[in-house]
Amino acid sequence: MDIQQAAEQLSISPDQIRHWEHAGIIPPIERNRQGFRQVEAVDLEWLRFAKMLNQMHVSRDFQIEYVKLAQLGKEATPARVNLLKEQLATLKDDYQSLVDEIGRIEGLVKERQAVNEN
Repeated sequence: MDIQQAAEQLSISPDQIRHWEHAGIIPPIERNRQGFRQVEAVDLEWLRFAKMLNQMHVSRDFQIEYVKLAQLGKEATPARVNLLKEQLATLKDDYQSLVDEIGRIEGLVKERQAVNEN
């Protein structure tokens, strides 16, 4: 499929795909004889992965490093697993910070409601 079809399938823009490819967030996409990107199934998986990480606000550095390690093949699997574990720990810390902040805000709302009721 072409880049427009892939973009539509994933609800992203062709420009986003080009950006991710240029930045190294996804591996290079093969081109046809006319020089147009020819998106294959493996490319779609990378695009889905990049979209997911983007939605999770994972750093660009993490994404680029993960792609580099993935392109090295099976020998880099332990390094990829470690990178994922580090990212998971970061996300869990971020999640806990959000839960704590939500709790503080909920407490403020309850305090304000109590003041208004009195």
